[in-house]
Amino acid sequence: MHDLGRMLADGVGIDADAEQSHTWYAKALSAFQTVERQRPNRYVEYRIGKMYAGGLGTEQDDAAAAKWFSQAAKQGYKYAQYSLAGLYSRGKGVPQDDEKALELYTLAAAQGFPYAAWELGKRYRDGVGCTSDERQAAHYFSMAYQGFRTLAEERPDDRLQYRIGWMLLRGVGSERDESAALEWLGKSAELKNPYAEYQVAKHILADSNAASEQMKQALNWLTHAAESGLDYAQYALGKLYRDGRSVAQDTTQAVIWFSQAAGQGNQYAMYALGKLRLEADDPAAARRWFRQSADLGNQFAQYQLGKLLLCGDGVAKDTAGAVRWLTESAEQGNQYAQYALGKLYLLGKDISQDRESAVRWFTLAAEQGNEYARYFLDHMDDSPSLFASATRLLHHMGRIFQEQAPPPSGGISFVDSKLRRKIREKKIAMGHKPDDHEEPVQQLR
Repeated sequence: MHDLGRMLADGVGIDADAEQSHTWYAKALSAFQTVERQRPNRYVEYRIGKMYAGGLGTEQDDAAAAKWFSQAAKQGYKYAQYSLAGLYSRGKGVPQDDEKALELYTLAAAQGFPYAAWELGKRYRDGVGCTSDERQAAHYFSMAYQGFRTLAEERPDDRLQYRIGWMLLRGVGSERDESAALEWLGKSAELKNPYAEYQVAKHILADSNAASEQMKQALNWLTHAAESGLDYAQYALGKLYRDGRSVAQDTTQAVIWFSQAAGQGNQYAMYALGKLRLEADDPAAARRWFRQSADLGNQFAQYQLGKLLLCGDGVAKDTAGAVRWLTESAEQGNQYAQYALGKLYLLGKDISQDRESAVRWFTLAAEQGNEYARYFLDHMDDSPSLFASATRLLHHMGRIFQEQAPPPSGGISFVDSKLRRKIREKKIAMGHKPDDHEEPVQQLR
């Protein structure tokens, strides 16, 4: 009855039918409870707990789930111990208690349950419910890796294959082995695991020597992962369409995919949309996207937002807001925000002049190779007229790039790709950074 409920829920062998699925799940729950009353059994108690935890055939109820998991866990049932640990970790149905969660994960791991060992590895690594201990973390990650390998050999499963590939790719629980990692991730991608599709596609698309058939397969995987709702894949696909890499350049498609990723809270997609709207001469829309990304801590969006507010070009000028966002970006190490703040504090335009703060920000930017910051540091004692001349020169150079952009023509306008690349090269030569700022490593989910 439980399996019928799951098949109807997932549409396996029959059209999905949520109402019929609920009916069969309810019958299964009633039958489990009947068995439990007649002959108490830790397996049945665990199954009842799972149904309350998932709201299968009944209202979702974490407290009821915790009650049933506790009964099974006391009898040493490792799956119940693991599930109950998760509730204590999240504070669902029981008081949040990391030490209790650690205790239960330890009991389950001692019985050879690799998922419990995985959780212990993360906890000892991060010091959650215990003192951080790299040796213990490595021990449990290794135990998890071996357990996952054993499970995957017993029954092929796309999630297990992805997890093994992820660990090999990053050297977690085993020696780093990119070739073996891609093999495992490829197996998972063949079974349509979106996380694996994304990871393998990224590696193939970054390989300049990849064959055309490999590139085609990578695009298919990336598109499927994006269509499955994976925001990182949506963002990556948007970048391909924006830049015309491996696909025909299509800004409309780029906006569609960036928007879907941004709708899921992807700060990099929000930033990319802001840049597109800026190129389309729509600073008000750019400001909205930069603000959303900046609120999520994106230092590049914070920098762009600060520049918009400082210049007041197409948006209301807000010097105080500009200084706030530039400071947040600078404190994350953004050398361009650091340079901008140094110039603001040195010249004292719209804000109080503060030589000490100027030196601090120029120094931090110069340490990252910003030549303009170094120039100002080396000429701090020059005459004010020289500073004014230097500032006018930098402003003029910035205007040159603005004037090269074509006038808006309605819809989604953008700079010709060759011209945009030329402008980007000139900006980089001036000390500006390329526009792509993607999180370097995706965490395992």
